[in-house]
Amino acid sequence: MMPLNDAQKQLLFDYSLGQTSELEAAQAQELVFSNDQAARLVASIKASLSPLESITPEPCPDELAEGTVWRVKQALRTSRLQLTQLIAAEQSHKTGLKAGFWRDIFGRLATAAVFIVVGSALIAGWRVVSNYTHQNYWQQRCGAQLAGLFGALSNYRADNDGQMPTLAAEPGAPWWKIGDQGPENVSNTRRMWILVKNDYARPTDFVCPVQKPTSAFGINPQEYNDFPSRKLVTYSFRISCPKSPSAGLGRQVIVADMNPVFEDLPVSSEGTLIINLSDALLRRNSPNHNGRGQNVLFCDGSVVFLRTRQIDVSLDDIFTLQDTRTYRGVELPASEADAFLAP
Repeated sequence: MMPLNDAQKQLLFDYSLGQTSELEAAQAQELVFSNDQAARLVASIKASLSPLESITPEPCPDELAEGTVWRVKQALRTSRLQLTQLIAAEQSHKTGLKAGFWRDIFGRLATAAVFIVVGSALIAGWRVVSNYTHQNYWQQRCGAQLAGLFGALSNYRADNDGQMPTLAAEPGAPWWKIGDQGPENVSNTRRMWILVKNDYARPTDFVCPVQKPTSAFGINPQEYNDFPSRKLVTYSFRISCPKSPSAGLGRQVIVADMNPVFEDLPVSSEGTLIINLSDALLRRNSPNHNGRGQNVLFCDGSVVFLRTRQIDVSLDDIFTLQDTRTYRGVELPASEADAFLAP
């Protein structure tokens, strides 16, 4: 059996921390199944980290997290240098058995002390560092997924004279009834379902990777007119102004993480929607990333993670309509300058 190389060890370490992509996770699992050394290494790492599973992660300001990461790295670097110097000093001594015996004991104690210092720094910083690392990892995964969704939209437009997916709707029709499979177009997500029905995108492309849906997509898209339920679509899509076509969008927002204003919609599409905006709702970021911000896809294909809901110098809130505090699920923007991304 060939010993593990550095790249394989790094892969297994990342896999143990949950920091791998789906492809990397599959590679790590195959390595664990086929290599006893790999299996022991993963088991050892997970056993060492198991006490940390009882810690409940909490949101942390990015500035504090970044500072903690830097300090832990500095502590590790300093401690490694001290440990290297200590070992070198111990190895350089040439004394008799008795002196060597006591020197070895004191050397081991000193080495243990160095590890205790490193361990203390790691334990103190692990909570912040782990939370920060995970958040950034999923943030990047989500951004990459939105970039892939833009590719699906681009392919659709190339096949349809540059038009975005659209569906005719009656004046005053609702846009919030996700999952309703009736003949009327009563949700803003139906036009995105066109991408799924015509094989431009997969159903899973519309679920932020952070959400990890439990429901499987073992369905035939041709049998549905919309996403089966709200849980299976966790992004928000721009509602176009009916007074001006959106063929020439410029650099405007077209998709973003879930709109926090409409996070809790009525379970039944037969119900009515009435949402009055509170000051808290006006400040809340998308729930997809623990309220830290939202990934936003622009119509030029760029994806930006924004920590506020406002866009550019206009300070337009992408999750609400201008001068509108009460929503019944039928409102539309008065102009294309008023970006409004709804479920």
